[in-house]
Amino acid sequence: MAKEIWEIWLENEERRQKDFEKYLKLKKIKLETEIKELIQGHIDKADHNLKFVKSTLELKEFNDWAIVSAYYSIYHASLALCALKGYSTKDHLATLLILIKNFYQKELNKEEIEMVNKTTIEKEEVLYYIEAKTERKKASYSTKILFDKEEAENLQKKAINFVNKVKEIIDSASL
Repeated sequence: MAKEIWEIWLENEERRQKDFEKYLKLKKIKLETEIKELIQGHIDKADHNLKFVKSTLELKEFNDWAIVSAYYSIYHASLALCALKGYSTKDHLATLLILIKNFYQKELNKEEIEMVNKTTIEKEEVLYYIEAKTERKKASYSTKILFDKEEAENLQKKAINFVNKVKEIIDSASL
């Protein structure tokens, strides 16, 4: 079974850097200057989407839209992290590449781990992003109407955790 590109990026720093440079050249990743405003805007949108997820789950019949909104809360939180590093993107893979390139660390010594503990996204959080994107596609584009409430609630919890983790990272950064 072939690995997906994000799995390759997790393992291969050279490929990650090569693709990053390609995305910059293709303008899938852009340099930003209004960083604080962009970060806050994306965090506000992530929180707004989480509120929508909560209210949608209370209605009991729109779990598909709860899934879509949970994904977008994760996505906007991810865009806030991109902005934190001075980038913007409207491409989901480019966003994921920035997350992996700038926040995912595989091999750190103990002191480095302690130092970046609050500013590192673990592999599990990256996988939340991938899982949510897959579920969002199914909810948005399939003809299926009824989605499992437990599935939607599980994704809601993961989205809340991810957004909170992003807020911790932003709060610990000196802007």
